[in-house]
Formats: sequence, structure tokens, C-alpha cells
Amino acid sequence: MPDMGAVLIVDDDELVRRSVRRTVQREGYQVLEAASAEEGADVLRSQPIDVVLLDVHLPGMSGLELLQRLPRLQDSAVAIVFTGQGDIHIANQALELGAADYFAKPIENWARFLSVLRRSVQFAQLSQENQALRTRGAGLLHGRSSKMVELRKRIEQVAASSASLLIHGESGTGKELVAREVHRLSGREGEFVAVNCAAIPEALMESELFGHVKGAHSTATEDRPGLLRAADGGTLLLDEIGDMPLELQAKLLRVLENRTFRPIGGQKEHDLTARVLAASHRDLHEAVEAGDFRRDLLFRLDVVTLEVPALRDREGDVALLVYRFVEEFGLRERRRVTQVSREAMEALEGHSWPGNVRELRNAMQRAVLMADGDVLQACDLPHTLSTAPADATSVSARGGGYEALLELPYQDAKEELVRSFSQAYLEHALRRGGTIKAAAELAGMARPNMSRLMKKYGVENGD
Repeated sequence: MPDMGAVLIVDDDELVRRSVRRTVQREGYQVLEAASAEEGADVLRSQPIDVVLLDVHLPGMSGLELLQRLPRLQDSAVAIVFTGQGDIHIANQALELGAADYFAKPIENWARFLSVLRRSVQFAQLSQENQALRTRGAGLLHGRSSKMVELRKRIEQVAASSASLLIHGESGTGKELVAREVHRLSGREGEFVAVNCAAIPEALMESELFGHVKGAHSTATEDRPGLLRAADGGTLLLDEIGDMPLELQAKLLRVLENRTFRPIGGQKEHDLTARVLAASHRDLHEAVEAGDFRRDLLFRLDVVTLEVPALRDREGDVALLVYRFVEEFGLRERRRVTQVSREAMEALEGHSWPGNVRELRNAMQRAVLMADGDVLQACDLPHTLSTAPADATSVSARGGGYEALLELPYQDAKEELVRSFSQAYLEHALRRGGTIKAAAELAGMARPNMSRLMKKYGVENGD
């Protein structure tokens, strides 16, 4: 049975503790009790607690004093306070000190209480996991899904190597973050330098990479070292390398093979001491077949491929990332949002996220800004997010609805539409043919190409 969470009840009234304990235990939570704030502090020092149910009127140290000390005792624990009838002023003090919510005794609305408790436990556990990821150095790559666990494992395996790496994933998945993590774990003393090959005009790209000497061309008014030298002893990421011109690909291949390079117009050869990583949202094997990418350069770069999964394929990670961004933007924008309503979370987890983590991050920044209280509601989310769960193709060619795609950059929207169509087409062909061979014949393609597309788009083997 999964860990439901640990709840500490701090109240000097034994009857209240007993009543609350029975209700909370029926929900599957582990329950501990303390009759005073001092006893509660001792429990918090001795074992992990997710939620503290805290009476504000206690003998000795008051509940508000313990609430003030809570971040130092356990910074991820969430407090829900109990007050007397009419103690609105004290309740507001508790909220200002960081309590998630308050309830007057005796509790009358148990359904609401349990709902708040569930959200608070979830928030505490996700905060703990976020902290654990940051402690392990994987804070840039949050995720508890099997695919993210495997990705972090592979990064650790190859980080210290000098081998070239190809990082592949859809736009918005975090390919540069993967490269930065590889560099961080590599122990290299030089800088991490990233260049987006799609963002530099073709005429300037060679000069950007290799540098130039003064007078090498009409705009070379002074010596420029270039990115290969800027990354000396460090790591150079060539992002979206699939957009690099073929002529420059040939020059890059020579550099990687000879481990030397020469600035434009220069006579002196420089040793290549940077580790070169490449990233692309394109399938470079397809680009090779199309004549857009050199096969020999792909072989040189693709010693190891790190596949960065799409957010829709990272089961259970949306909630973790949501609370990570709530924490980030709450601090940055000085908003007091700490929780997410069930309806909002259902909408977030039901969305297909064609723009991946980048889209989710943007949506959460907007939602935190729009939220009125400490609980983010479904109405705070962008209008493109439905409040009903949807499958991964609900805003795609299968459903015929394009509204969410229209909010994305053109390239991201196009990729999502192509992905959804390809999945639907391949699944339909497999249903008709029954085998991959027969499906390939129906589709008018070779069987290896059908198998490769099935792997790319996550369609299960029909043989």
C-alpha cells in the first residue's frame, strides 16, 4: 500500500484528538498525537511529518509560536490550524504565518476538512520530493516517472566520458537542461556554452563557431575567438543541429575528427578541448535520408543518444512540476499560492501539453498571477486547458480541435499535429493489416520504415 502520509495532531483536548484521529485514520493516513506545542516540536524533530493539525490555544507555548517555528523544524510540513468559534483574528494571524487553512472547533464540515487535508499532504510530499531532487543535483530535471528516472541514470553514466552525445526530444522538453546536467556532472572546469543553430543566420554561423581574425571579411573589425574557444575545457551544446547548413556540417566533422580548428582568416590552429554535445527535435536519421544531414557527422555525434521524453509520456510528473512551478512563481511574483484545487489539477493532468514542460511552465506562471487566494483554481488556468480530462490527442487531428494548438509557436503546433496524425494513421494501418508487414504494405512503405515510425511515435507492436 502506498504511503498516504503522516499527520500530527497537536491539541490539548483529548476528545478532539480522538475524534480527528479516527476520521483521519479512516482515510489511510498515519496519525501521531501531541498534547502540547512542546511535545509537537519534539515529534517534528524526530520523524518526518506531512501535515500538522494545530490548535492555536495550547498551554505553555502557543500554537502560533509553534507555527512560526515550523519551517525550521520541517520546512516541507504544512499546517492546518484549529481555532475557537469567532477567532477570526487569530485565524488570519495563522494564515499570515503560513498556515494552509483553518477550521473552527468543533469541525462541522468534515468533507471540506478531508479535501483540504488531501491537498495539503500532496503538497507536502511533492515539496519533499522537489527538495530531494535539488539535493541530489537533479533539480533541473524534475520527475519521478520511469522515463525520467532512466534519463537521469543515463546522464550519470555518460557525464564523465569525453564521448559525443546526441540529445533528442520534442521542442520544450528541456534538451538544454539535460546538456547542462551532463556538464555539471562531468567535472569539466571550463564553461558551458550553448548555441541555437536555428537562430543564427547561415552567413554568420561559421564565424560564430570558429571565430575570425580582424579583416577576415567586411564585418570583421576585430579578432573574435568564437564559441569553440569560449568553451575551452568545458562543454559546447549545438542546439537544433539539424538546421546547420551542409557546408558547415562538413567543416564541423573535420574539427571533431582532427580535434583542431582555425578561425576564419587565421593561420594558427587551436586544439579543441571542449566536449561537443548536439541536440535536435528532428529525427536526424530521417534528415540523413532526406539529404539534409551528413551521415558521417551523425555517426560522429551519435555515440550515445539521450532521449528526453515528452511530458505526455511522463506519467505522474505533471503534478510534481505543477507544485515546483507554484513554488517558483509564488516566490518570484510574491503571491501566496501554495495549493492547487482538485479541478485545476484534473485539467492540468488531462491536457496533452504539445508544448511540453515549456508550455506547462508558461501556463503556471499565468495561473499563479491570476490566482486570488492561496489555492489555485481551474478558472485561473489558460482558457485552452479544458476542465475535463482528455487523452493525448484531444487537441489534435483525431478530435479535429485545433484551439490549443493555435496558442503554440508554429513549429511546436505543427509537430504536435504530425505526431497525432502519425499515431492515428499507424494504429489504423495495424488494425487493418494485423501485422507490421501487412500494415507497411497498406501504407506503401518498407517494413523497417514502418517499425521505425512505430517506435518514434510510441505505437505498440502489432505482430
